[in-house]
Amino acid sequence: MQAIVLREYGPPENLKWETLPDPEPQKGEALLRVRAVSVDLFQMEFRSGRALQIPLPRIIGNGPAGEIARLGPEVSGFSVGQRVVVCNNISCGNCKYCRMGRETLCAGLNNHRGGMIGAHRDGGYAEFVAVPARNLLVMPEGVSFEQACLIPNTIGPVVKACSARARIRAGEDVLIIGAGGGMGLHAIQAARACGARVIAAIRSPRTAQACAASGADVVISTRDHDLAQEARRLTEGWGVDAVLDFVANRETLQASIAALAPGARLVIMGYFPRGGILETLTWPFTEEIEVTGNRSAGRQDIAQCLALIQNGRIAPVIGRTFALKDAVAAHKAFEAGEIVGRAVLVV
Repeated sequence: MQAIVLREYGPPENLKWETLPDPEPQKGEALLRVRAVSVDLFQMEFRSGRALQIPLPRIIGNGPAGEIARLGPEVSGFSVGQRVVVCNNISCGNCKYCRMGRETLCAGLNNHRGGMIGAHRDGGYAEFVAVPARNLLVMPEGVSFEQACLIPNTIGPVVKACSARARIRAGEDVLIIGAGGGMGLHAIQAARACGARVIAAIRSPRTAQACAASGADVVISTRDHDLAQEARRLTEGWGVDAVLDFVANRETLQASIAALAPGARLVIMGYFPRGGILETLTWPFTEEIEVTGNRSAGRQDIAQCLALIQNGRIAPVIGRTFALKDAVAAHKAFEAGEIVGRAVLVV
């Protein structure tokens, strides 16, 4: 098979087009004929070595979508030729978090027992990939491979954030910071699907049209406005009911908290060093504010997203598609800020 292999952390040029043996599905696994895989921030961070360092070489690529080519021993419930998308997280299914239905917190995700497809084991930047069959979800008719591959790393996490972490209800005001990014544009749609009025905060005016097209009711520039003051002005002084902060630096987190109404929820969607930004606050006590995080998407979130796409509630935003062999060009375009929404590699 042909594959993109990372043999050394660094720039996009470190992604090499190589010929490798086809993988063999082991017990409980399926061999997937990859048709599409997304290009997003995690691949940039992993490729550079900033996000996670594990022994190389590695075929990267999270959440591919494709067709089942072969089933390994002891696999039931699937058949060759089925169209499927892959859940990234290899959870154990037995720890207390998995038993609670919170598999994204599985105790085995960061060690040899589990991990992430495309990081701890080979992923979808290849013609074929072997994955645990329990990580497969069958795609409904009307959902394309290109759309489905955006779910595990992009659409799934924001749907989970809106419905489970922020618990957005119809009629609420929601502020999305970093709304012009690939996840932010889909978060606008997910919040609207919950019935919210969406205030999209962006830094670059180039994404304003995309935010409006995704359903934002108001688009504001963080360069031209005090974010918290503008959020309160737009809500008659009350503040917003929920904030999704995709930037999550000191400035945006302070603005997020200042923009919240009593009883509101802040969901931190970006990454910052543990203990590095948030200070001890009295507001969560006096105004019953909730501050929480959101870690990736589980199988139930991916299933929900497939239904939302199928019924037209969410429209995946695909800015550009590239052939698999052009992964270097795709990574360069992403890092240059040339992609609105997400890029997809097609195989």
